[in-house]
Amino acid sequence: MGPMRTATTSPRLASLCLLLSLAACAGSGIPEPGPVPAGKSFAGTWDSNWGQMKIQEAPGGKLHGTFTGFRNGSVSGEQKGDLFLFRWTQLGSAQWGRGFLRMSPDGEKLEGKWGYLKVYDNGGRWWASRAP
Repeated sequence: MGPMRTATTSPRLASLCLLLSLAACAGSGIPEPGPVPAGKSFAGTWDSNWGQMKIQEAPGGKLHGTFTGFRNGSVSGEQKGDLFLFRWTQLGSAQWGRGFLRMSPDGEKLEGKWGYLKVYDNGGRWWASRAP
């Protein structure tokens, strides 16, 4: 009978397993949608940290809008429950990205994040209150 062998894991294999498990947990940064407050919609005028936003509803849960003030641009995307998932474009530049806004339970505030290109949350906060 030969010497007893113990099972070992190579450092490379252990690193790969750790990396894959971390990537699986990272997620997209987008929260799970909840129910939209009764009688409320994203449509309307909002005062945001990027200026005034005007959002309109389109068929099929689509939303389109503009923002003017600090920067000028457009947002376009879809509503999923209390979330507005959108692509933003800044006018006069080649900058664009993704973002999301979640409606508050009373339907009067939006809170979310924006990011550059295909990332939803690497740019910063985006918030708004329904304009009077």
